[in-house]
Amino acid sequence: MDIIRLKGNDKQLYSLVAHLVMDEEVIRYNLNYPYKTSPDYEWFVATDNNGTTLGFIPVKLEGGKATINNYYVAEDDRTVFSALLKEIIKVVSSDFEIESVTQVRHVPEFEKSGFSVVLCWKRYVKMRIFSDEEKRI
Repeated sequence: MDIIRLKGNDKQLYSLVAHLVMDEEVIRYNLNYPYKTSPDYEWFVATDNNGTTLGFIPVKLEGGKATINNYYVAEDDRTVFSALLKEIIKVVSSDFEIESVTQVRHVPEFEKSGFSVVLCWKRYVKMRIFSDEEKRI
């Protein structure tokens, strides 16, 4: 598996995810919320050895925060979730506070990657990675 990192307006992004973000089943996976992008986003896209997209997580980088708010992982594959989240944390954690608006059913996958619950809603949970200093308080 490869994790490809792309800017939100990169032309390669469209060839990797356009067929998914317009697919009714994938939109349902995202609880009928449309996927968004702009130059403020970095996309982390997991592909297999044949170049097939296995999943993606767009991250909005703004004001010292890296926010995950929409994502897709085919068949909720734990290996793909883990690889994508690990890469995001590796790439952005030194410069940004990482938060996620996570679907309730995916909380365990995010917790395994170091996220903690901050706030619960009906269908989503706000999660965050706390620094070692914040954990001690």
